[in-house]
Amino acid sequence: MGIFDVAFLVSAVTIAAPILLAATGELVSERAGVLNVGLEGVMLTGAFGGYLVMWGTGSLVLGFLGGMIAGLLFGAIMALLSIEAKVDQIVSGIALTLLGYGLTAFLNERFLVPSRTFEPLPRLAIPLLSDIPVIGPVLFHQDVFIYATAILLVLVVLALSRTTWGINLKAVGESPISADAAGVGVRGMRWAAVLFSGLCAGAAGAYLSIGDVGVFREGMTGGRGYLAIAAVLFGGWRMAGLGIAAMIFAVADATQLRLQAIGVIPREVWVAATILVVLGMVLGRMRRGGGARWLASGRPTGIEVAGLALVVVLSALVLISPSITLPVSLWLGMPYLLALVALGTEGKRRHRAPTALAIPYLRSEV
Repeated sequence: MGIFDVAFLVSAVTIAAPILLAATGELVSERAGVLNVGLEGVMLTGAFGGYLVMWGTGSLVLGFLGGMIAGLLFGAIMALLSIEAKVDQIVSGIALTLLGYGLTAFLNERFLVPSRTFEPLPRLAIPLLSDIPVIGPVLFHQDVFIYATAILLVLVVLALSRTTWGINLKAVGESPISADAAGVGVRGMRWAAVLFSGLCAGAAGAYLSIGDVGVFREGMTGGRGYLAIAAVLFGGWRMAGLGIAAMIFAVADATQLRLQAIGVIPREVWVAATILVVLGMVLGRMRRGGGARWLASGRPTGIEVAGLALVVVLSALVLISPSITLPVSLWLGMPYLLALVALGTEGKRRHRAPTALAIPYLRSEV
């Protein structure tokens, strides 16, 4: 059956869920004008907080609450630094990440010895829907966290697009001076957005430690917080784009896990890579050239030339199907390399970012 089977798709959805939840919170925060670069540290703290509470109580529900409270506390620290103290948001985010790594490592060695392993969340099948071939096991035979994440995403989409709160949030991120003049509490909106981001990241981290893996390990988030930030940027600050980006990163992560197990790269990987590169080039040209006029939208860019060269190389690998093995460390870095490539190719979309993103608001300027 190859590596791209139903089990692979289930694994990809499981990997995508915490990234998607953390990215949703980050999207809300950035819509309000606060760039929470410390998301990795918040997720790691949530993972530790959830495990710590479950280690002490044995309750999965309390464990998730502990993770969310830990994320909320770190979100409050970020809000204090970026909103109240007007500290540079990049600097404060990096400091928050370092604090998360150091604090969780120290507390884990000091208090959680010996470590305990817990059973992951059980999977629940939705009647009838779970019986649909392929789609059923992938989408409708998952755990409660994934179902709750899907529901939250829908609620956030509705809140951002259909409510006064969503309009005010966008106004605060685009022009806080105008929003303040219109009677919108800029400070309160930004606080709420950053705290919501911390809550989501804390829950995502708790899922990693007690919902999926069942144990806490130092640095176990493994850069997923950074992937969540990359997903927001790559998705153009829109929920649909964010979801696509999170799934791309998750598929890359699931692929590297499979390839580590089998060693030699099978032919279907080269085929899938070729198709993805071609689709990316076509979609990029269509967006620049205006729909059906993409063929006549100008000479190829440097990125497109590089893409064509890559397609030629990948096509040759499909035909030859050589026996290639790569070191495990290279596979581990594949999702993050993909994130760097995505951010590099999408750099010109910076104009879609909220105008006041990462800019402290001084009310005295009004």
